[in-house]
Amino acid sequence: MSDLERLSVVIENGHIWEVRNLVQRLLEGGLPPEEIVRRGFMPGLLETGRKFEQQKIFIPEMLLAARTVKLGCETIRTWMGSPKPTGRKIVLGVVAEDLHDIGKNLVAIAMTSAGIPVVDLGVDVAPEQFVQAVELDPSVALVGISALLTTTLGAMRDTVQALRSCSTAGRIKILVGGAPVTEAFAKEIGADLYTNNAFAAAAAARAILDAESWPETEQAELKCV
Repeated sequence: MSDLERLSVVIENGHIWEVRNLVQRLLEGGLPPEEIVRRGFMPGLLETGRKFEQQKIFIPEMLLAARTVKLGCETIRTWMGSPKPTGRKIVLGVVAEDLHDIGKNLVAIAMTSAGIPVVDLGVDVAPEQFVQAVELDPSVALVGISALLTTTLGAMRDTVQALRSCSTAGRIKILVGGAPVTEAFAKEIGADLYTNNAFAAAAAARAILDAESWPETEQAELKCV
């Protein structure tokens, strides 16, 4: 079994005492963080989600897998160092009637690692809550929407439509992701960006923010938020 395959099993089984050393070994071996996430974390997370839906495991096991991923991501974040923080934030949330937050939590860690402050709305977030979070905070420039169940893709569509119709639609970019989400679906519902792993999402989000030119007066105000 390769180290990447072992990492997937470690995530799936919630072996928190193994994950730091294993991730460190992969990084020292030259494997990019994106590959560790895509080929190590994600298979373990997907298998954990599958078992949960089949009622082969329950909430405690899900939480333990999430904790294991968090420790692994913290190891990656330490390895990468702390980039210069942006003045703009991302709002993250899991769509209405979806309680699966492992993927969203992984994205939150990746965004923080990329220097992007996160406003985490949690799970089962109604479209109106996403809109309110954007309208109340002028420093929000990105919205990340997660769905882990095929049955909640409709809620993702509704959320994107609500954000496109709100008064602040012109200043935000919408990112979507999750196990059942595809690039074709993201385009269909009008999202700005789809990625298939957390660190790719963070890199894309950082590129979007770095490419924008904000007025100096606005930047000064944002530093005080």
